[in-house]
Amino acid sequence: MTNPAGKTAFSLHIETGTENGDAVPAVVLAQILTSAQRSFELIGVHVEGRTVQQRARISAATRSRFQLVCRLPVPGCYAVPIELGGKDLLAEHITAAMDVFKKIIGGITKRDSEAINKAMPDVSLRHRLLEAIRGMTPRADAKWSLKLWDAGNTEFGELNTESEATIRAAIVPADEQAESQVVTGYLTNINFTNRVVTIIYPPTKREMECVYDETIEDLLIENRRDLIQVTGLIVLDDAGAPRKITNVNDIRELDLSPLLIDTVKVGKLVLKAKESITLEPVTDETKQLICVAHTELGIDAFARTRDALVSELSEQIGMLWQEYALADNDSLDGMAIKMKQALLAAFSEVAHGA
Repeated sequence: MTNPAGKTAFSLHIETGTENGDAVPAVVLAQILTSAQRSFELIGVHVEGRTVQQRARISAATRSRFQLVCRLPVPGCYAVPIELGGKDLLAEHITAAMDVFKKIIGGITKRDSEAINKAMPDVSLRHRLLEAIRGMTPRADAKWSLKLWDAGNTEFGELNTESEATIRAAIVPADEQAESQVVTGYLTNINFTNRVVTIIYPPTKREMECVYDETIEDLLIENRRDLIQVTGLIVLDDAGAPRKITNVNDIRELDLSPLLIDTVKVGKLVLKAKESITLEPVTDETKQLICVAHTELGIDAFARTRDALVSELSEQIGMLWQEYALADNDSLDGMAIKMKQALLAAFSEVAHGA
């Protein structure tokens, strides 16, 4: 029995927390759908008992059978019903694919690595699948989350700003994550045969080889940009400068898109921006740090990655609020009082969880 036409397998509910929740940026929708399609192609390889060939190529037949078809969005929210399967996909394979997908998403939602591993025992395929699902998750500063509902209208998982860390933990062991460092450089060459990426390291202007595992090749294909960030184990030269990266476990483009501040949460402190604040990230002269600044508010934050920058920015704004906005004028000098006034004009403190 093949897939019955027009039968919804699951639906994607994009939650923005805004009044116009029935509208989302096209780039967000494209990111989610492209990653969802890739996820089901990889699951299709698994349920059909096949293997992924060199360079993560999936057969055209499998891609066709496990294609996703979007129905019209549901009025009142941004919910997209999804049909699974081409005309020749067996019904039992649809059931098996959805079972794997739901278990993986459920494992990510519950931060249950054992459930994730059981759902997809093949390590190589599981890592590729998790990277595909990672593409469905919002980045650290995103203002949306994704809830997934099955055909019975029951929610089976949510991907939010905390999901990426869960996915990373399921792919890269904790000890390897602790030893890994991030290097930003200009991509100059990719050797797929030897699995080596060559970058120019800006501080030394020298070439650096980065040796990667086949399971992250999809990331390399997707992120062939000028400036990229490579995460792995750093090998130093005699002068103490990085000369090589081994055990590469992540490759990303350098994301310098505008950073929007709406809400800041630090422990029990919750600050709401009275008007959204936009910061423009830039790199330092070495290209190794991403920096943002706002002179009036006293913001001067930097980090090696965008996720780390978002965390550092929240901590810094929380500190500025405690040290300046809540301080008595008598304890502040003229410049500090101006900063206090700017902070009070920009933010208001709200009850935790409000």
